Amino acid sequence: MDATIPPSRYRRLRAAFGRTRKRILLTRMGLFFLLLGSVAAILFLTLRADRTDDWVEHTLRVRSEIEGLLGSLREAEGAQRGYLLTGDATYLNPYRPAVALLPDQIDKLHALLSDNVAQTARLEAADALIQTRIDQLDETIELYAAGRQAEARSELERQGRSVSNSIVQRLNELDAEEVRNLVQREQNRRENRDLLLIAIIAALVATGGLATALLRAEKLHVAELNAANASLEGRVSARTAELENERQRVEALLSDVNHRVGNNLSMVSSILALQGRKSDNAEARAVLDAAREHIGAIGSAQRRLHLLAGRDSVRLDTYLEPLLEDLEELLPDDRIALELDAGPMELPSKDAVSIGIIVNELVTNAVKHAFPDEMRGTILIRAQPDSKAGGIAVEIVDDGVGYHVDSADEEMENEGLGRIIVASMSRSLGSEMKTAPADPGAGSGRPGTKHRLVIPIKA
Repeated sequence: MDATIPPSRYRRLRAAFGRTRKRILLTRMGLFFLLLGSVAAILFLTLRADRTDDWVEHTLRVRSEIEGLLGSLREAEGAQRGYLLTGDATYLNPYRPAVALLPDQIDKLHALLSDNVAQTARLEAADALIQTRIDQLDETIELYAAGRQAEARSELERQGRSVSNSIVQRLNELDAEEVRNLVQREQNRRENRDLLLIAIIAALVATGGLATALLRAEKLHVAELNAANASLEGRVSARTAELENERQRVEALLSDVNHRVGNNLSMVSSILALQGRKSDNAEARAVLDAAREHIGAIGSAQRRLHLLAGRDSVRLDTYLEPLLEDLEELLPDDRIALELDAGPMELPSKDAVSIGIIVNELVTNAVKHAFPDEMRGTILIRAQPDSKAGGIAVEIVDDGVGYHVDSADEEMENEGLGRIIVASMSRSLGSEMKTAPADPGAGSGRPGTKHRLVIPIKA
């Protein structure tokens, strides 16, 4: 995907995403209902499989009871026949247990077949025949035990196996019906197993489909986010380009304004110089020269700021160094040295200009008044952080003749233009200039002067 997307393409992408999202939603709903139906079918088929298994087990128990009933009847008949043919009473040992077991076996079959009317009718018919056959067996055994062997054998021959065959036929019919039930139930169990397998496969397919749909939905969501981000980046880039063009335009206008201000200041300075040369009044020339110097100081600070155009803040040491170089060039000789001790502190450009004007005024004043009679000396400009005062301390210190306290009131009353400028710039910085002797205890008559200004740090 492109880094940026035009608005028209983004609208088309949003429409396509919306259609895809609807299709995924419909697919998820269909798969969810398929999964729900598959789970319900699995539960239902599992319960039905349990019931089918119970019925298969029930059929096998019925067949087992039928086989046991036939076995008991055959054992009773075999014992009776062996006794009648041999006269050996030991043949009767299994007879009584077998006959006594028959009613319990018939009762069990009645209980197992109680839900099947046809099978119950067949069992009742077989039960009547079994009772008849037991009576016949008991009768022949009693005749033989009474010494009437010939009559007992004759009765045995007369009875034949018609009743026994009828009993076997009824019980075989019972068993045949159970076999049919067993076959049907086995078939039901196989069908149920196949349906259960299909339901499980459907559930797995639905689960896999849902997982795939969720994955597609997640990918679609990521694609939508990427498209939205790309569109937003496009709009941000366009807006950034507009702002950059506007910034460049404003900087160009500001540069032009600064250039015009510098030209105007130079023009004013030239006019004042011209007027000073034309004036015959020495006091007027002094005033015009002082005004020209002040305007020159402002112009110098403005030119230095113009060199740093386009920046909202400047490093104070970088700003002050060329400013002092300009002041050194204006010194008449090398008897006064200018020194700078400034840390690399960032300040707003307008604050830096105010500090530059203050330094220019105070250094110029010190050059004029602190070192009379060709006196040599040093003027130090110090600007360092002051953690105790909570700001930046700017100091202009000289080792000249000092500030005369006796003339303080007179100087305040006759406050010059330079002092007004310094006070105004100090107020614009949110501070106040403090002036005191640099070395009050100096015995050489040169206590010097220290001007101190603490500029609060703006958050």
